[in-house]
Parts: sequence; structure tokens; C-alpha cells
Amino acid sequence: MLMASGFVEVRGKAKAEVLGVPRLSYGGTELSFGRAEASDLFALLSTSPEGLSTQNILDTLWPDDDARGRRLLESAVRQLNQVMRQASGLAVEVKFVLKTRQRRHLAAAHFDVDYWRFEKAFIGAGSAAEESARLAALQEMLALYQGPLLAGRDALWVLPLRQAAQRQAVDAAERLAELVRVGDPDRALDVLRLAVERIDPYSEMLWCQLMTVQGELGRQLAVRRSFGLLQERLAEIDAVPSRQARQIFERFVR
Repeated sequence: MLMASGFVEVRGKAKAEVLGVPRLSYGGTELSFGRAEASDLFALLSTSPEGLSTQNILDTLWPDDDARGRRLLESAVRQLNQVMRQASGLAVEVKFVLKTRQRRHLAAAHFDVDYWRFEKAFIGAGSAAEESARLAALQEMLALYQGPLLAGRDALWVLPLRQAAQRQAVDAAERLAELVRVGDPDRALDVLRLAVERIDPYSEMLWCQLMTVQGELGRQLAVRRSFGLLQERLAEIDAVPSRQARQIFERFVR
């Protein structure tokens, strides 16, 4: 089961999807940048709602030549503004990339970024006092997580952010499944299947949780199937199921 994206476009804002294959659209029309530096800057700023200092941007995107990097940065800002201005029809004086206290950032008034929503939901899931609010935040995280952060981009700066987002999504799946497990075990199974299909197929913790719920429901064939899939996934990375995974399998399948 793959959960449909919960990311609905907000009228008057560009919809920036970076959890999965990056896409930027406005009013239902997909936008693109003609130059690599604009695409790179947009990808970087989409991961930081608070923005980044000029030097941080230069060190991340164009570290080898400071003077050239500054020219590329200004070119990228101009093109981002131009593309958004053409899409939105707003006046030439409207800026879509802002500079506040020496930090460049995307204007929140004009951009809606799924990753920003994801991070906000992650914070909400950890701080909410009511269980209903925690459930809603965890559900939103999983609905927003449509794939690895900035999928297809292999720049070194992307990797730690991608891994962190994946860990957050795995944690959200584990917590949501545990919260609904007693009252709605089938929903817990749906959450865990989503997690091993879309988020992290190599997480033994997720597979163990999935097999445990299946086993407690008396679904031995499902446990057997899940263990077989776990073996297949781990074989892809030259690994085998842990002792814990085998013990859970043997507990339910005689």
C-alpha cells in the first residue's frame, strides 16, 4: 500500500516537492530552470526554511573559486526570480529569493515546500501533548514522504540530509504503527508495509515489527512471506537476517 501524497498545492504559492524526485510547479504547471546553478541553489534552499549564509552557500555549491561562486550565486538568484515572476505574473520588484540578515532564503510567502512541512510535522510529533495531535503529525510525515530527499541528486551535501529525513520517516512509521497497533492492527500493518516499500527496505526493525503484528494476528503465511522478502532485500546488500529477526520468524512459524 502506497499512501497518496498529502501535499496539496496552496493557491498563490509555488509547490516545491523535494521528498522524492524534485518538482517545482505553479498553478499546476511544472517549472524548470535553464541553468544548473539555479537548480542547485533552489535544491539547497529548499532544505532550509531559515536560509543559509552566502558563505555557506558558496562553500556547499561552489567551493573552489569564491569569486566565480559569487557570480554563479547572483546568476542563480536572478534566474529563480525570473522563472517565478513569469509563472506568477507578479511585478518585477517582487523578490522570491530574499536576503535577511546575510542569509539567503526562499520567500515563504511564495513557496510551499513539502520538506518544510515534513520537518514541522516531525517537531509536532515530538512535542504534541495530545495523542490525536501526535497521530496527525506522524500521518502527515508519512503522507509527505514520497521518496528519498532530492532523489536523483548525488551531491555530497545532499546525503546526510537525505539519511536524516529517511531516519525521521522510519521513526514516524514505527511510532504510528505502535500507537494504532492495539486498536487497529490492520492500519498498523498498512503503515509498516508502506515503510518497508517506500522508506527503508533494509530496516530490520521495521520488518521485525511487521512480522510481530502479522504473527499476533495469526497470519503465519504473511510472516513467512515477510521473512522471505527481508532475506531478499538484505541479500541485495550482502547481508542476512539477524538473530532477532529469525527468532521472531520462528516464534510464529513452526
